[in-house]
Amino acid sequence: MKYNTTRTPLTIREYGRSVQNMIDFACTIEDREKRSDMARSIIRVMSQLSEPDGGSKEDREHQLYDHLFLMSNFQLDIDSPFPIPTQETLQKKPEIVPYPTNGIRLKHYGRSLQRMIAKASEMPDSEEKTALVKLLIIQMKRAYMLWNQNTLDEHSIAEQLQILSDGKIVYTSDMHTDVVPELPDISYARRKKKKKKKKRPSH
Repeated sequence: MKYNTTRTPLTIREYGRSVQNMIDFACTIEDREKRSDMARSIIRVMSQLSEPDGGSKEDREHQLYDHLFLMSNFQLDIDSPFPIPTQETLQKKPEIVPYPTNGIRLKHYGRSLQRMIAKASEMPDSEEKTALVKLLIIQMKRAYMLWNQNTLDEHSIAEQLQILSDGKIVYTSDMHTDVVPELPDISYARRKKKKKKKKRPSH
């Protein structure tokens, strides 16, 4: 009896040992046409064993062939409907997509709040502008507290308001507001979520 601990580790476990054995056997077939026919049969089996990932039929088939070559350690020479990959192309890590931070001066405030402050800075001095700046300050407080774990520093808010407005809005006493935005109670939300889970029947 053979135990899994004594066998060669599976390259892709989801297909199982039987598919791996079929691929290993296909590599030993000398006739290229028969070898290609065997590979197509294996692809059909692999398709039944794996779950669709939501892509197109062609993309899914392409992925199965990539897995086939990978599981054969790139030794399977067949007539493939897709370019035969190399170990380097399959194991190459995707390039990191940078987060779009262009133009965002202070990340925790985001782009939208920054744009609104810039818009307010272009308005002429008026009661309407003061009222708008007060609302923006409340939003700044909320973002600041979320970023800094519920702590609030009025001095930092005033400095950052000047930065985001290019010095056009100065935090004055008439802009001050005692309103402190309420933040969601994460611990309460977690407790509530746990209560929704069904209790195990007691024995």
